Amino acid sequence: MDLSALNAAQRRAVTTRDGARLVVAGAGTGKTRTLVHRVAWLIEQGVAPQSIVLLTFTRRAAAEMLDRASALIGSEARDVRGGTFHGFANTVLRRWAPQLGYTARFTILDRADAEQLVGLCREELGLGGKGQTFPKRNTVLKVLSKQVNTGRDLYDLLEEDYPQYRDLAGDLARLGERYTERKRRGDVMDFDDLLVRFDELLTTVPAARDRVSEGCRYVLVDEYQDTNRLQGRIACLLAVRHGNLMVVGDEAQSIYGFRGATVQNILGFSELFPGCETILLEQNFRSRQPILDLANGVLDSATSGYGKRLFTESDDGALPALVDVENEYDQADYVVSEVLRLREQGVPLREQAVLFRSAFHANLLEVALAREGLPFRKFGGIQFVEAAHVKDLLALLRLVVNPRDDLAWFRVLQWFPGIGPKRARAMITAVGEADPPRLDPQPFKGRKSYAGLVTLASVLREAEDRLDDVSALVDHLLDYYRAKIEDLYPEDFPKRKRDLDTLGLLAARYATPELLLAEVSLESPETDDIEEEPEDEEEWLTLSTIHSAKGLEWDAVFVIQLSDGNFPSRYALDSLEGVEEERRLFYVAVTRAREHLHLVRPAFTRTGGYGEASCLLLDTIDALDERVAWKPWHPAPPPQDPEILRAEERLQRFLDFYR
Repeated sequence: MDLSALNAAQRRAVTTRDGARLVVAGAGTGKTRTLVHRVAWLIEQGVAPQSIVLLTFTRRAAAEMLDRASALIGSEARDVRGGTFHGFANTVLRRWAPQLGYTARFTILDRADAEQLVGLCREELGLGGKGQTFPKRNTVLKVLSKQVNTGRDLYDLLEEDYPQYRDLAGDLARLGERYTERKRRGDVMDFDDLLVRFDELLTTVPAARDRVSEGCRYVLVDEYQDTNRLQGRIACLLAVRHGNLMVVGDEAQSIYGFRGATVQNILGFSELFPGCETILLEQNFRSRQPILDLANGVLDSATSGYGKRLFTESDDGALPALVDVENEYDQADYVVSEVLRLREQGVPLREQAVLFRSAFHANLLEVALAREGLPFRKFGGIQFVEAAHVKDLLALLRLVVNPRDDLAWFRVLQWFPGIGPKRARAMITAVGEADPPRLDPQPFKGRKSYAGLVTLASVLREAEDRLDDVSALVDHLLDYYRAKIEDLYPEDFPKRKRDLDTLGLLAARYATPELLLAEVSLESPETDDIEEEPEDEEEWLTLSTIHSAKGLEWDAVFVIQLSDGNFPSRYALDSLEGVEEERRLFYVAVTRAREHLHLVRPAFTRTGGYGEASCLLLDTIDALDERVAWKPWHPAPPPQDPEILRAEERLQRFLDFYR
């Protein structure tokens, strides 16, 4: 096998035979190529493919690596045991399950099955019955899964992530115990159990641990910075007999703490394997050097890490742009104008991406893109105007503008107890027969829905007095709906409320509610009915959360909403650990760009007015002035209509003549 395509650091990672090895692979430094060649080289050295284990985070990633290894040395590479932690655990547990009280024929619950079993346990315990406030079964499963994968105390987890359910900690703990008991009784495991039971096997059954470890002579783990404590411990236990464990990852890209991943696995690896070799992959094959200089500045400001310095042979090009804008409207306008400019210069939309910390940060941008007819797809969150709670508020607004809007009535009326589709249709008929059309709650007097319908009717009447002031109208409807949203979406209403702030911001830009509704109701640019369909059907701009963009790259990248409280998130600002993960997230965003990088920083945002432009992530970068090109931006004044100018000239001439 020819290793000439590898650089010196990659060759060293590939060709050392035995022992523990930590390969710290900076962004874009060819870690996959290194792993592929490592597998192929071991087989060439006479290692039995069946004794090599390649653990990745998706089956697809493992399959692609083994396909590439097969292309290098032949089909025997396909005998390597490659896959996910969960898949490998399943295979091993089939042999050893009786040691843990299961049979070898245990079944695995998919998500729907697990939710159903949680629901059954909830009923057995009498939780969530009529009149009780209790999370839905899918939310319960999320909570229990998060507890397993993070190792956090249940009450602390609820306090931080689900504060609306913190008073139910005792009931949720009982439900979790019953759920575990029912799974054991039924000889079933859910997705999380595969890791929990595998760890239990390797920890408590010495014979199994020795046999399994002996059969895994060379263990390779990809994306090690994304492993949780269970996965890190399993990887080490697999190597307990021989110590041949190579982990590949980048501590600076550990960004999934909310899923349970811990950066300490990769930072503490050398403590677990004293004397292990640490190899830094620093040559970047993706980005220009000015972008890497900024990325290195981000790494320099981190409190921990391996001190790598990314470099490339492509050292030309402009500095990344740090763009100061007045507010989120200007931010959206700037991104749209630059996307169009780059497209004119030959950078297709599919090679451009807008990245953000949280999905709601792109709400105003989505509206601006739709207005310009620019096709886009959003990853890491549904499109703003497609969100159920946004549709709810827009339905209220539609009822104020057009009280004969049957679809809006159909949506709103079913918010109230005892009103389903059939009754809603009858009520809509009654509304339409009134002159003018109005909701009459009186037929529901004495029913549970009566008080709510009275309030709704009052809110809609008062809204009519605000039709001349769109901001006041939307604020009035928001005041009403913010209270309703907690009943409609008790599982995640805090997140949904942030989107409602965007509607308040949007309202300030429109003279009439009709114009606002027309703007946000434009057809999604993803539909097939766009009048000017792009010549290439794949021609669309990517909007993505940074978490969803990890591992991807584009020619041009815009990172938006760089202001304290947004990015970095306000939830992270209270702890050093939180700020450090935000810094790593910023590093991931920066290193997605090949040629053009734009960092957009609004001086005013919905989270608290002016003064937020001093983004912590930027302020801590040494020599920032040398790493970015500052670019204050203001929207160009709208062009004056020549017809209006000529009309004004004629008017003045007429007035002067007849004065």
